[in-house]
Amino acid sequence: MSTPVRLQTSVWNPLGERRALLIHGLSSDAGSWWRVASDLADDGWMVAAPDLRSHGRSPTAVDHRVVTMAADVAQLGDGWDLIVGHSLGGSIAAVLAGDHHVPAMVLIDPVLALPTSQREPLRGRVKASLDHPDPATIRAANPTWSERDVQRKALALAAMTPDVIDAVLDDNDPWDVRWTIPRWSGRAHLLAADPNQGAVLSPADIAEVTHAAGDRVTASVVYGAGHSLHRERPEVVREAIRVLTR
Repeated sequence: MSTPVRLQTSVWNPLGERRALLIHGLSSDAGSWWRVASDLADDGWMVAAPDLRSHGRSPTAVDHRVVTMAADVAQLGDGWDLIVGHSLGGSIAAVLAGDHHVPAMVLIDPVLALPTSQREPLRGRVKASLDHPDPATIRAANPTWSERDVQRKALALAAMTPDVIDAVLDDNDPWDVRWTIPRWSGRAHLLAADPNQGAVLSPADIAEVTHAAGDRVTASVVYGAGHSLHRERPEVVREAIRVLTR
């Protein structure tokens, strides 16, 4: 494993009693969590959200394996009461939960395994978004997003280079972090997008995870919503966190 880098990290409510860690997905940054983080902070949580390596304002690096990116995040400390991860961030959260006790974890359409048949289509979609990172294109493709989410995504894409997309996909071939599931010791909830709207987490994945983890892991599918559930349906994410941490 390569040497960790220090991640640029945003913090809400630094003196909050409970500690939450939010981990963004590929081609995004910590700013994507503005609504979830603000809600948690208002409820008394200290919230930390890093920009992953080669994303946002964090250092650009060479190695983009999920375990290496998880090692970066681990430098922020452990003892988190809650971890929320989206997409690639869900993979990283899974690795962290395999190494440390995490009482509560919400994974938003996580990439726990990426079949070979899905690798190149995903590469094409994400790299295409870098060709037109302007707000107008993002807004047209995501009509349910708030204007702040549109603008924040434009900023995140502007900080990316296409080779990072290649590095993340190629360094994780095969992409599979399901080995961590038996090691999760806390409770987790998986939020899957609609299979007809670009879900990464399939019904088969959900069945496999819940079978392997037993009643410690629950799952739900948010029909009518796409991959970025924290942008499209933040109230669903908020309720999943509330139920898991009450």
